[in-house]
Amino acid sequence: MSSLSFRSRAFSLSALAIFALSVSASGPINIASADQAGSPSVQQIIDALKPRKTRGLSVKPTQAEVERAKVIDDLKTKAASRGLSVPEREELAKAVSDKPSLDFVIYFDFNSATISSRSKASLDALGTALQDDSLKGASIMVAGHTDAKGRSEYNQTLSERRADSVRKYLNDKFNIPTGDLTVVGYGAEHLKDKASPYASVNRRVQIVNLTDAKAASASKPISDPAQ
Repeated sequence: MSSLSFRSRAFSLSALAIFALSVSASGPINIASADQAGSPSVQQIIDALKPRKTRGLSVKPTQAEVERAKVIDDLKTKAASRGLSVPEREELAKAVSDKPSLDFVIYFDFNSATISSRSKASLDALGTALQDDSLKGASIMVAGHTDAKGRSEYNQTLSERRADSVRKYLNDKFNIPTGDLTVVGYGAEHLKDKASPYASVNRRVQIVNLTDAKAASASKPISDPAQ
């Protein structure tokens, strides 16, 4: 787990439902809510989501890395056309567990997938970060999570709808291609605080950079040393 942490305080639920965007480098990084400490900066988001170089680019990937990349690609393709089954969601969660990721709080209208205006600043920072050269063209997973309240089928559907609202916002306002944004709904299957299954910290959307460092480096244009 990354030691970097920007923690937010508890929020009361009035007419709004709270989601947290969760993304991690080697574990989740928590970014405080816009209400408590301001929106996360674009640079904080870039630093949290950019691929980490673990070995030299000339080193061939291991068989396990190749197989994991294939699992991710296969499930991304399935998620683009239909909702993933429980076993598929679990397989994807395991495959992306060490990918760069980030946490911040996003508000939605109560019992709805409509993003509150209170969260526009945070999403604008995310959209701007995804346009940076270090993240442009990256394959990003937007995964919704809920607390344990209510029926599991409803929670799973709501988490997916809210994640899709984030994808639509990033596409509409920042032209992030929808093909670069994979939406998955987990409902209450992956509680962040298992000891408090109804806690607001469990209501979140997870943003994960699925692109590895080698692929990201290969996609960057080579600069002219004379310039």
